[in-house]
Amino acid sequence: MSSFSSSWLTSPSCTLIDSSSSTPNLILQWLTFLFLSPCPQRVFVSALDSLFLLSLLAFAAHKLYSRFNSRTNSNSSITKPLLQEKDSDYRITFWFKLPLLVTILLALTYTVLGILALTQTKASSWKQIESLFRLFQAIVNIVIVILLVHEKKFKASKHPLSVRIYWIGNFVISTLFAVSAIVRMITVGEKSLEISLRIDDIFSLVNLPLSLLFFVIAIKGSSGIHVIRISDVVVSTYRSVSTDRTLSPYACSSFLSKTVWYWMNPLINKGYKEPLKLEDVPSLPLDFRAEKMSELFQNNWPKPEENSKHPVGLTLFRCFWKQLAFTGFLAIIRLCVMYVGPLLIQSFVDFTSRKDSTASEGIVLILILFAAKSVEVLSVHQFNFHSQKLGMLIRSSIITSVYKKGLRLSSSSRQAHGTGQIVNHMAVDAQQLSDLMMQFHPIWLMPLQVAAALALMYSYVGISVLAALLGTSIVFLFTLYRTKSSNSFQFRIMTSRDSRMKATNELLNNMRVIKFQAWEEYLGNKIQKFRETEHGWIGKFLYYFAVNMGVLSTAPLAVTVLTFGTATFIGMPLDAGTVFTITSIIKILQEPVRTFPQALINISQATISLGRLDAFMSSTEMDVNAVQREENCDGDIAVEIKDGKFSWDDKDENVALTVDDLVIKKGDHAAVVGTVGSGKSSLLASVLGEMFKISGKVRVCGTTSYVAQTSWIQNATIKENILFGLPLNIEKYREAIRVCCLEKDLEMMEDGDETEIGERGINLSGGQKQRVQLARAVYQDTDIYLLDDVFSAVDAQTGSFIFK
Repeated sequence: MSSFSSSWLTSPSCTLIDSSSSTPNLILQWLTFLFLSPCPQRVFVSALDSLFLLSLLAFAAHKLYSRFNSRTNSNSSITKPLLQEKDSDYRITFWFKLPLLVTILLALTYTVLGILALTQTKASSWKQIESLFRLFQAIVNIVIVILLVHEKKFKASKHPLSVRIYWIGNFVISTLFAVSAIVRMITVGEKSLEISLRIDDIFSLVNLPLSLLFFVIAIKGSSGIHVIRISDVVVSTYRSVSTDRTLSPYACSSFLSKTVWYWMNPLINKGYKEPLKLEDVPSLPLDFRAEKMSELFQNNWPKPEENSKHPVGLTLFRCFWKQLAFTGFLAIIRLCVMYVGPLLIQSFVDFTSRKDSTASEGIVLILILFAAKSVEVLSVHQFNFHSQKLGMLIRSSIITSVYKKGLRLSSSSRQAHGTGQIVNHMAVDAQQLSDLMMQFHPIWLMPLQVAAALALMYSYVGISVLAALLGTSIVFLFTLYRTKSSNSFQFRIMTSRDSRMKATNELLNNMRVIKFQAWEEYLGNKIQKFRETEHGWIGKFLYYFAVNMGVLSTAPLAVTVLTFGTATFIGMPLDAGTVFTITSIIKILQEPVRTFPQALINISQATISLGRLDAFMSSTEMDVNAVQREENCDGDIAVEIKDGKFSWDDKDENVALTVDDLVIKKGDHAAVVGTVGSGKSSLLASVLGEMFKISGKVRVCGTTSYVAQTSWIQNATIKENILFGLPLNIEKYREAIRVCCLEKDLEMMEDGDETEIGERGINLSGGQKQRVQLARAVYQDTDIYLLDDVFSAVDAQTGSFIFK
């Protein structure tokens, strides 16, 4: 009996070997053969897999038929909104991630086992059947992965019944596999088994607890997705999630959808059927918006005790190190698979030249090449997408942070950093750091890529690779030398650009005075000199860049000729496979060598931009504690200054204003009178906290509105200038217009308060601009109003009415 058991336990045959026993023994033999022999077990698994796939196909056919009928009885999908309103969200738990991860691992394992069995088809036809069996199992697991991903998309709280039945049946069959493996190890002995059967037994024993896990999940039924209603969920800093109807599908798409960009299909289909409108374009996910980026940047800013010399770079690394590491991982994956194609050239040449080659060997080579190229394409495009996305996030965080910093600058910092320079920080420096993300990883990957290429070339042409190394080193050193010169040119370009932008802004802001004084030609010549200086440095930079690109374009051809010439000179044999392989490797090597100088230039530009941003972001700010602000405070004091000494320059303690004792009570109308330059505006600035407080105490009780002597008007409508972001209260709005004598002015305008005000209020008179900003202060409805000579631009009658 033991010899009989050993025969069918280890035999791939699908027929019973011995049928001469009595009927009871024959029935027992048939049962044990059916449940413990390798061939019937695989038939059971294949039958279960086939029934599972057929059930899915039947379900899909039913859905397609139902959808076809619904289309014939309903309107076109063009009239439907692109993104439906979602009244619920979901939370992914461990019990969803675990089966998804295990199923992916099983699919990969079955694929590897199938390929290994396929490569050994010369041994027996059983290996061919085994390979098809394993690959069929891999397909089934891939289908299950797709189903699990769709559960997340449709927020399914339960696994489909077909998947649960499949997992239960698979557990039963896996138990038979494990029992059969144990019986084989005991009766036959592990050393007597074939290697392939031994691997199958080990895999069956490892697969048993995984099948038990799926059995428990199938009995439990829960998918691990908890649905949460989001109608009451409100984001603290911006809109409610439930009201954001056009939120990008990227925010809630699955891993597979993000991998192949399936989440873009609804937008593309909509654009194919009809021209897209603004409301059709989804808005950014909440985590990518400027408010979130600004908050993230501020939370990761180094603390004063850290004494960081490069705070902007450190902050960006703390904010985005995960994204940076992920893009680096994608770059490494591409590096690992990009040389698979050249390595397979020799195998393809050998396959076509040998007469004993089999079709299975060619299929394996094609599958390996297809898999490698698929991974390379996905990794390249995902790297580009995530690098550009990371660059946009960095740009957004820098622009918002620079803008907020500009509002907090002290007086001395405002003099050091003009408007033109601040604009350059947001327009140029932020863009330089954004562009760096595409070139950051190639900097450190280029040496690894060159080393891998030279190692592969050495395995084919031997010592001749030193010629390629010599040529590549010469090109690299030449590029490095020229890049250093380009760095200095780039610094000069950015410095001259700052000077030009500053002069241009001053000219545009004072155009009226320039016209009155007829200074156009003189100042135009000055601007032209700044332009010529910048143009000269740009010309030198582009000349160096053109020389670099010319050398790099001819470098691959020179390296190829040098390598093959050296191999021929030393007598190295060159066959078709070797020549094609070396040529392909050098062609691949061409890209990093060609892009490396530009990457170095981007690094240098980004380094300069980081230094400029460090200097700006580290500049001094107004002291928020200089003024003690209290709301709803007791007592009758509104403004109080005691022993106050103030200066306009926080680095120079020369006293510009001294206030011994000033007390203004609530409800008082206090007027400060003095000659020009006596410190009237400085007194208001000290109350606002815009002057550097050397000593003393400043206390303000209540909210404050300030109307400057020089009007500040937005390029918007009159209504938007008065509201200044507050919601419209029609009664309060009309009262503010009335007390500021704007009613007659609005009646004379064609569009009334919807009249668009030009840049810096160019289409309003001085009195109108002053009254608009006064109405803005009145509409704020604050406790304290600080007015700096607001009646200087209005006539006496209007000023008297406003004062009363």
